[in-house]
Amino acid sequence: MREMLMILIFPLAFVCVLATWLACVAKGRSVKAAPPALSAALVALVACYVMGLLVISMDPWFDDNGVPEFISWKYRWAWAAETAGWLAIVILPAVLGLRAAFLSRAQRQESPR
Repeated sequence: MREMLMILIFPLAFVCVLATWLACVAKGRSVKAAPPALSAALVALVACYVMGLLVISMDPWFDDNGVPEFISWKYRWAWAAETAGWLAIVILPAVLGLRAAFLSRAQRQESPR
């Protein structure tokens, strides 16, 4: 059940972030019009999916009640979405937190004392 939810949650989150980013780009008529945090979230989600696909492709076998089963390419995309969802739980907050930390540090260095 958990796996089924993650397969659905990750693509839904990706589509929502992508649609919001595209709406900001269309409204501002420039890629620079999109909020940087939204762009960072979109890049982090794409990176999570790529890492998920790499992890599944490095070892495309799973244990099905003691019998090794090969994951064919037509199913690896869904397995990668599930893995990307689990990775996004850790990576997305880390990317946004690091971005905020760097921005606050840069702001502190620019302000006169």
